[in-house]
Amino acid sequence: MNIRTQSLGFVVGALNRRIVWHLAQLTAPHGVMPGQFPVLRCLRDVKVSTQMELARMVGVEQPSMAATLVRMEKNGLIERISDENDGRRRLVSLTDHGRAMLALMTDAAVEVYREACLGLTDEEVAEFLRIGVKMMANLDEE
Repeated sequence: MNIRTQSLGFVVGALNRRIVWHLAQLTAPHGVMPGQFPVLRCLRDVKVSTQMELARMVGVEQPSMAATLVRMEKNGLIERISDENDGRRRLVSLTDHGRAMLALMTDAAVEVYREACLGLTDEEVAEFLRIGVKMMANLDEE
C-alpha cells in the first residue's frame, strides 16, 4: 500500500463506500436504498417524528431529509399526516411496507457486516469498533 491508501480518511471513506455499495446490491432490487436505512431505524424507535427531528437524529441537512422522505413516501415506506396540534407540521411514521423493508435491510446489513469481517477475530472487530467510536467522540468534542 502506498501512503495515500494508508491515510485514515482514505481508508474509512473507501470502507464506507464498499459497505454502502454491497448493501445497495442487496436492497435496491426491493426498492429501498442504504441512505433510507437510518430513517427507517429512527422511525422504528420513535414511532412518529417530524422532518426536522429526523434530520437531526440522522445527522443530515433538512433539504436532504426532505428529498429522502419524498422518495420514501412515494415508495410506500412512510406516511405523513398533519399534526392535530399544529397544522403546519407533518408527522412521519412507518408503514407496514416500511417495517418489512427495515427487516430486509437489517438482514442485508448483517450479511454485509459478516462479509466485511471475514478473517478477523471477534477481538479485532471489537478493537476496530472501540477505536472508531473513540475517534468519533474526539471529533465531536469541538
